[in-house]
Amino acid sequence: MPHNDTPSSDLSFPSATPEGHRERLNALSRLTALARSELMDSMPEAVFDRAARLGSRILGVPVVLFSLVDDNRQYFKAATGLAEGLNQTPLTHSFCQYVVTAETPLAVPDAREHPLLRDNGAVHDLDVIAYLGVPVRGNDGAVLGSFCAIDGKPHDWTAEQLSDLRDLAAGVETELALRQALADGQLLVEELHHRVKNLFTVVSGIVRMSQSAGETPATLQNRLKALSSAHALIAPAIHANRPKELGTDLQTLIETLLLPHVATQARATLRGPEQQVGPTAATPLTLALYEMVTNAAKYGALADADARLTIGWVDDGERLTIQWEESGLHHSSEGETGSGFGSRLLGLTVEGQLGGKLNTVWTEGTLARTIQIPLATLQR
Repeated sequence: MPHNDTPSSDLSFPSATPEGHRERLNALSRLTALARSELMDSMPEAVFDRAARLGSRILGVPVVLFSLVDDNRQYFKAATGLAEGLNQTPLTHSFCQYVVTAETPLAVPDAREHPLLRDNGAVHDLDVIAYLGVPVRGNDGAVLGSFCAIDGKPHDWTAEQLSDLRDLAAGVETELALRQALADGQLLVEELHHRVKNLFTVVSGIVRMSQSAGETPATLQNRLKALSSAHALIAPAIHANRPKELGTDLQTLIETLLLPHVATQARATLRGPEQQVGPTAATPLTLALYEMVTNAAKYGALADADARLTIGWVDDGERLTIQWEESGLHHSSEGETGSGFGSRLLGLTVEGQLGGKLNTVWTEGTLARTIQIPLATLQR
């Protein structure tokens, strides 16, 4: 780009207030992004003040601002060349608002001769004659404000000055992105701490109940292996720095728990729509399903060559219903599913931790379980 060329005419301010200007300025998504940045009305910060001072020296103008614009005012997060104590103005004194809604750089060599700007309060009260501004975007792409250069006399802005101002605005956006990355990292640490604490609580409870029930170390080890498998399913969401992302889908979770019983998987049928299981719900649901799979492998459909296991699920918009049916059984395992450790663990996980309901019905040669879980709990 030639150093002394003036910016092209498409950088000119519109001659009248653009259609939809107020709607774009007041857009909820933009105002939410601005509020999330926590920059409005915040204290001065050296990193932004340095950018403003540097802009003044590079462009050779007395005033450079990092201006944030909401629905009724503009706030100067950083400024050089302004009167002491002036850190905001109403929109009646704002050129930056038009940069925000145009989402593109805008320039004017002499605002006193411009039909849209000549009656703006900034011209008469703040001596804003020449203006060049570029958008400053938040991490989600919403325009938060403008990084702008101002002169108190007519000024023909050059392409080089526009390029310099864009570079300075890019530096401001990089600082905002780094801050967001640090905030996300802190959120991730807090989320991991919460998950690890909960996991230790669950494991401690399992160990106590297992010891009380007189289970063998091998049985306890297998149960903990199932927990490890569930964690492996939700680990990708953690590694992607998205701790709130949905953890896995129900079919994958069930298939993972059935995997150790490869010789019997042919007797298992799964059917149901795609259903997400959130990372918080994955642990208790894994424990519940593991107990059911283990019981079927020891005493039920996965231990009987003539039996079959059918697992289906439906979503009615409020809750997920899982239908577990073992059919063709030659004996009853009601004794193992009545009041023992497995039944207590199912009650603890399904009803206690997931806020759901569990119902078990025995008929001749058939074991049927129905689990109902609120979707809000399942997907959290």
